[in-house]
Amino acid sequence: MKIKSILVDDEYKSRDNLRALLTEYCPAVEIVGEADSAATALKLIKQLEPDLLFLDIEMPGGSGFQLLQSLPTHRNFEVIFVTAYDQYGIAAVKACAIDYVLKPIDVLELSSAVEKAMAQIIPQRENHRLRELIANISKPAVEARIAFPLADKIVFAAPEDIIRLEAAGNYTHVYISGQKKLIVCKTLKEYHDLLADKHFIRTHQSHLINRHKITALIKSEGGAIAMEDGSQVPISRQRKEEILKQLMK
Repeated sequence: MKIKSILVDDEYKSRDNLRALLTEYCPAVEIVGEADSAATALKLIKQLEPDLLFLDIEMPGGSGFQLLQSLPTHRNFEVIFVTAYDQYGIAAVKACAIDYVLKPIDVLELSSAVEKAMAQIIPQRENHRLRELIANISKPAVEARIAFPLADKIVFAAPEDIIRLEAAGNYTHVYISGQKKLIVCKTLKEYHDLLADKHFIRTHQSHLINRHKITALIKSEGGAIAMEDGSQVPISRQRKEEILKQLMK
């Protein structure tokens, strides 16, 4: 598991040295950004949402402590202070830093600090994922949306609004109530996997239909299904009996 991290230090040489040590001795740390001031760091934190901040204290334009004070009370990342000054230890503890590493950096101290941070970050991340899972499970089925990526946008549609889908090679034609036909660069199988438990039936190798949008079953000429949009969808001979059973339920 990778830990997204930002390095904050006004001296490039210090960042370069820290980056090299982390790359070699702390492979779980993924450096996603670097900042040379508190102002730049603040923008990166909001943009990149890191798990961990390696933070210098004395910087022109604002200290590391001032940076933390400018953030919301509840922050979503841990902090390891990296500084050349040892008089800030108590202040670092009060700022709820996970650890405090002095320059020149000792590799063992750095590794120990990263391990402490991971011991905090990983359970928090798992708890967050669990909360998201529970929230998604609790949502009514009607809130679910299916994404259809087009060339210039992504269209989201509720399953109950989708009338039918038709395969066209590596593309899929999607027919939605009240909308023009969508041409999506995904195969029909991908949508079959998403919609199989949402009242959709694969009537043919090239057709997937919403059983709630059926208007009639046509028995002549091998059989077909009339849909709400006026189309007629063929029924595969091999699957005809199975499909009829599903429709009669």
